[in-house]
Amino acid sequence: MTETLLLYMNLRSKQIVRVLAGIGPFRSLFLIGIVIILFYAFTEVTSVWVLPVCYLLVLWLYHNSRKDKEFLSLQVHGIKRLFTVEYLLLGLPFIISGIIAANYISLPVIMLTAVVMPWIYPVRFHSVVLPIPLLYSGGLLYRRMFRKQVPLYAVLLFLSFMGVLHDNINLCKVCLILWGAIQGTAYMVTPPKHELSVYNSFGMYQLMLVKSGLRNIFITMFPFIVLMLVLRHDTEAILFCLVLFYSTLLYLWNMGMARFSFETQTALGIYWLLFPLPLFLVSIITPVVLIPYLALNIGLTLSVKKKFKHLWN
Repeated sequence: MTETLLLYMNLRSKQIVRVLAGIGPFRSLFLIGIVIILFYAFTEVTSVWVLPVCYLLVLWLYHNSRKDKEFLSLQVHGIKRLFTVEYLLLGLPFIISGIIAANYISLPVIMLTAVVMPWIYPVRFHSVVLPIPLLYSGGLLYRRMFRKQVPLYAVLLFLSFMGVLHDNINLCKVCLILWGAIQGTAYMVTPPKHELSVYNSFGMYQLMLVKSGLRNIFITMFPFIVLMLVLRHDTEAILFCLVLFYSTLLYLWNMGMARFSFETQTALGIYWLLFPLPLFLVSIITPVVLIPYLALNIGLTLSVKKKFKHLWN
């Protein structure tokens, strides 16, 4: 059994490396950063049931969606024991965060969940097209991003709800900032050279970009803002929401223009890590940074307009 477990863990580690290589180094670093932030948030949780519920949700989604059960059952004896060990290893971050938070009551519940989960039969869902009528029709890239990130959006919304229940406004703020940062990935695609030619003018594209950004940000961030203001509706919370909203708008505007300035997605990813993402995060803490952020956007806009002015001559 030990040899089988080692071979299985080696196979899983290679799969993880292959997946991370497939999504690219920059998105991998971003995902790792999200995991670290969530781990820190879990270490601050004092409720005895938040960690087990989050672990149960994550583990059930993984167990329900895996497609290697029949193959492994033909190759390995005692597949449920193998799954139990794997699920216990996946639960280590939750166990460690529970120990750091001195939340010892939740630890046996997490272990029991890992033992019971292999015996749970999967639930099959019929995939349906998710209509998003509220999102602005001009933001097709944003719609594509949102459909891909619906599970993550639901998890962040759930964590914000947990923050409201346990009077933890910092957790609500972290989830809101994470969703703001994720929105910029909608424009992490280098466009075809003829894309701007469908607009009558460069100003028309600018109007579409800002208008869609305003509506998309408001629609998707509204539930987070409502949850946070339910918990605390003082001046500080309102100012935080206003600064975050304006910073996210500049962030999306910047990425919407930057995608026309770079020839490869790698160069766009490096730019995203060096300028838009750090400026977005810093401007939330220090609002005065919004001024140079706006100046950067204006300069980038003029550069893109000059680069593609031949399309409207």
